[in-house]
Amino acid sequence: MDVEMQGTSLDLTAAPDVQSQASLDLTFRDICFTTGKGRNAKRILNEINGVFKSGQLTAILGPSGAGKSSLMNILAGLRTSGVEGQVYVNGVDRVLQTFRKQSVYISQQDFLLTNLTVDEYMTSAAHLKLGNDCSENEKLSKIEFVLKTLGLTKNRQTEIGCLSGGECKRLSIGLELFNNPDILFLDEPTSGLDSSSSLQCVGLLRDIARGGRTVVASIHQPSSRMLDYFDHIYIVAGGSCIYQGPIGSLVPYLQQANLYCPGYNNPADFVMDVACGEYGDVISELVSSIENGRLIYQANSTSVISTQSLDPVSVDENPIVDNRDVAVTLMALGKRKEKQNYPAPFHKQVAVLLGRTCRTIWREKMLTTIRFFTHVVLGLLVGTMYWLGGNDAAFILNNASMLFFNLLVVLFASTMPTVVTFPLERKVLVREHLNHWYSLKAYYLAKTIADIPFQFLFPGIYMSIVYLMSNQPMSIERYSMLLCITICLALCGQGIGLLLGAIFDIQVAVFLAPTGCIPFVLFAGFLVNLNSVPYYMSWMPYLSFMRYGFEGSMLAIYGNDRPPLSCSKMYCHYRSPYNFLEQFDMAESSYYWSVVGLMTFFLVVRVAGYFALSFKLKFMR
Repeated sequence: MDVEMQGTSLDLTAAPDVQSQASLDLTFRDICFTTGKGRNAKRILNEINGVFKSGQLTAILGPSGAGKSSLMNILAGLRTSGVEGQVYVNGVDRVLQTFRKQSVYISQQDFLLTNLTVDEYMTSAAHLKLGNDCSENEKLSKIEFVLKTLGLTKNRQTEIGCLSGGECKRLSIGLELFNNPDILFLDEPTSGLDSSSSLQCVGLLRDIARGGRTVVASIHQPSSRMLDYFDHIYIVAGGSCIYQGPIGSLVPYLQQANLYCPGYNNPADFVMDVACGEYGDVISELVSSIENGRLIYQANSTSVISTQSLDPVSVDENPIVDNRDVAVTLMALGKRKEKQNYPAPFHKQVAVLLGRTCRTIWREKMLTTIRFFTHVVLGLLVGTMYWLGGNDAAFILNNASMLFFNLLVVLFASTMPTVVTFPLERKVLVREHLNHWYSLKAYYLAKTIADIPFQFLFPGIYMSIVYLMSNQPMSIERYSMLLCITICLALCGQGIGLLLGAIFDIQVAVFLAPTGCIPFVLFAGFLVNLNSVPYYMSWMPYLSFMRYGFEGSMLAIYGNDRPPLSCSKMYCHYRSPYNFLEQFDMAESSYYWSVVGLMTFFLVVRVAGYFALSFKLKFMR
């Protein structure tokens, strides 16, 4: 292993309570996977079989498009649609809900919150994955041990965005060790890493497997040195299994099919060339010789490759010397709670996620700073444009235009940041939620609460600047009423951004955010008088949150029996605020119903966002 990892001195007596690691062997039989339907249907996996044993590090190899990632996702329980066949855990049918508590899946890309430090991320993971059954001192001890094991002690106060690729990968693995998972799935864990970092990562996985876990990793094309770290390899070609067994038996197995690997060649490179057809059409022969992995499945032993005269190579003959200290001590990390859905109670999940989200938003200097200066600059621009016109009846139409424009500014300033950031954060949610960190309800509630202060602060700054510069009535009541409408609209805008970000990717969401708001703007009551709407569309203004926002703004400024306005010209048609409200068909409207309308839309769009996010997570399977 690398120097940094070898230098980690582990005191077993100081480690958390050591408990026996459950050994879970994973077997699968006649797995088929088809994508698409009808004429577009494509078979990815063809009745594939295999056995992955506990205490072993298994590599799934295969050329691009062979089906290794699909097999990994199916075994991890992430892909359920279009799948046929059986998956067993210790010979018993897999129960997916229980299996997800026993296993973790680490994706190829390290989806992490880059604004948190390593220590903060590890602390939040410990609170979420260990729950309240573990004391604070025990959590701190386990965090310290994992950091030492991963070689990240010196980086504990470093923000994750400043870590190297290898450090991020090790952190991604370490975050999943607190609740002591029995099975680890890793999709291309060495992708994007240099040779040294790749060996460090695979060495860590090997030590984790030595603790009694089943560790399965898909590897595109390992070096010969890396190949020696694996106890067991499973090779896929064209959706079928062409080999599974120990490393040492691969070359003799290929020789039976008259495929001779040159002595100076990497066996992994050679078998990839075979799988790609460089040595002729031999795939069907290799598949049939082990019956697509069925012989090994029937024997239920990874040391048997075929019924022919091959000398099986025992796993214990692997030339790599294991680090027993790390393996034994890793068995101490956490006590799983089988009876509860999640280790931490709901309120604890919300508290941890809320604190983490607030730190992330606050440290997002670029976005937070831009939002602040955008509201200030636009406030000064609008205030200058409508300078001192709020009490002058000669400029009353301009003032109404300003009230409407304020709504547009607040709407898009609250919608777009969420649309831009949430699709990226959603990837972190997928990883952590599917690995059983927390419930979707806890995450969504924490996300909603965390952004509310900013929806109060930024619109409040903008509205205060505009209100004073445009010389609106110096009344605390009217200012508070207008500010309330503005904040309610900002919450609606943020909800729209959350809904679109939950459903669509960032490119589509950025396009739909402004265009999707056009119908609401059209029926706001400013561009088209509400009594001029065609009868067959008369129901649409009631669905427009912008209508309630504009109506509430007009009533805040001109309602409540406001006295006649001053007039800087000889004649002002709308000196009476009541007459002006009649022009917009708002004289008999209610400010409080405007607030209720906005809050109703806010609740509806937030609930819709939750169900959209829930559906998105299920659809990904």
